[in-house]
Amino acid sequence: MQNYFAKTLLLTAGVALAAVAFPTHNQLRQLPPQASAQAELRKILPKHSALPPVARFDESSLPQDPQDQERRVHRERLKGLNTHDSIRDPGVREINGQAEGIALTFIDEVQIVKPGELPDPPGLPITGSIIVIGTVTSGNAYLNQAHTVLFSEYKVAVHEVLKPDPDSVISARDELTTWRSGGSIQFPSGHITHFIIAGRGFPEVGTQYVLFLRRPDKTVQDYAINTAYSLKDQIVSALDGNNKSPLDGTSANEFLEKLRQEIRVRREGGND
Repeated sequence: MQNYFAKTLLLTAGVALAAVAFPTHNQLRQLPPQASAQAELRKILPKHSALPPVARFDESSLPQDPQDQERRVHRERLKGLNTHDSIRDPGVREINGQAEGIALTFIDEVQIVKPGELPDPPGLPITGSIIVIGTVTSGNAYLNQAHTVLFSEYKVAVHEVLKPDPDSVISARDELTTWRSGGSIQFPSGHITHFIIAGRGFPEVGTQYVLFLRRPDKTVQDYAINTAYSLKDQIVSALDGNNKSPLDGTSANEFLEKLRQEIRVRREGGND
């Protein structure tokens, strides 16, 4: 796989997402024979991340539901995706004695605050986000038809809407389709490659989260995950980040009270 560097600029102060290409860095790590692939993967993933879902290279990624098909068609046309050169089977199960490898991408993110806007609190990308409390009910990875982008797709059962989608009604008990770039893929040879974006985790199926979402394409109800916080056992844990989040360990009630207050302040000030 050819090395390349793709730096992504997230305009979290607004609803826009811009991707700018700069010389950047994408590492394909083949682990030494004595290393444990799962242990290395756990070191790279954020502390509270689940393992990425696994797609099979030789299986069709086309879902049966027409709405899901439409979402994927629109999703794969988005600009700024974490694309790769053609993802191919290495042809052997083990490389350097390892049946698994890790493709690690680094993406730089900056927050741009417009004049007159309140900056978002650290770790809470409120401005421009749709925010819901929901439980992840399923998670699957798939490779696009061009074999250049791997997605992890999650179904979310909505319990409460904290900040609505301005372009579509979301209600409690609705099911949302959400996604992140990355995941794992198993090739016909048996080799597995994990495509990871540094600092970004994968939600755990069956766990309740506060999800900060964005809707890149207004023509379909399809939501990218900006970030999320689990509420397992009424304790908050950040899905993302290479370091411990200052919000980790906060009680769910305290976290939600603070978040609702921050949302209300922005709504009243017109900074939504």
